[in-house]
Amino acid sequence: MKGAKSMKKRYKIAILTLSVIVLLCVSVVLGGFVRIKVLESKLWPVTEPFSEMERVPICVDRIFSLSDVEKCIGFSDYVFIGTVEEILGTKYNELHYNSFKLWDHEGPETYYRIKSVHDIKGDAPGELTVICYSGQNPDGTLTEIDPLAEDKTTYIFMCCERDGEFRMFNCYYLGGYDWSDTSENVDDVIARYEEAFRNQDLSVRYD
Repeated sequence: MKGAKSMKKRYKIAILTLSVIVLLCVSVVLGGFVRIKVLESKLWPVTEPFSEMERVPICVDRIFSLSDVEKCIGFSDYVFIGTVEEILGTKYNELHYNSFKLWDHEGPETYYRIKSVHDIKGDAPGELTVICYSGQNPDGTLTEIDPLAEDKTTYIFMCCERDGEFRMFNCYYLGGYDWSDTSENVDDVIARYEEAFRNQDLSVRYD
């Protein structure tokens, strides 16, 4: 009789132990699929030049080619020559972390502090914060939907203003911070863009 009771007790302990193990396994598996928002609105530092990052293959469907200067300028609210004073960082609209240690996010967006030195279209502020819908991912790879500008360099920037924010969708490299390392005559490039402004294609605007 005592042996039967002992056997039954051991059986209950075994069932309880197995139940605990199963519950723990289920919790781990389900936890891996449950997104936990850990932050948003924080600017993360860019750790290396964009040109040195591994690019994530993506397919971007545009209503016009970024090589069509007349359409790019027509779409823009501001076109100006500017220098990248500082890359302020990368922002993710939502950043999640799960128990499998996998990152999931919406974004990235790269924030720049840019000094405007010459207007081609519009009257851009002398210094402004510009946002680009591209940038470094949490794992160090690069998602480039729109062209990114490197730090301490000079570009022709093409931006739209939305809700008080300057959104860059294209940029054309002119040279280094001090206008060095230019591969072509900068005056000719500026003249080409100013001519394109006079012939801008406004059919691509949606406002």
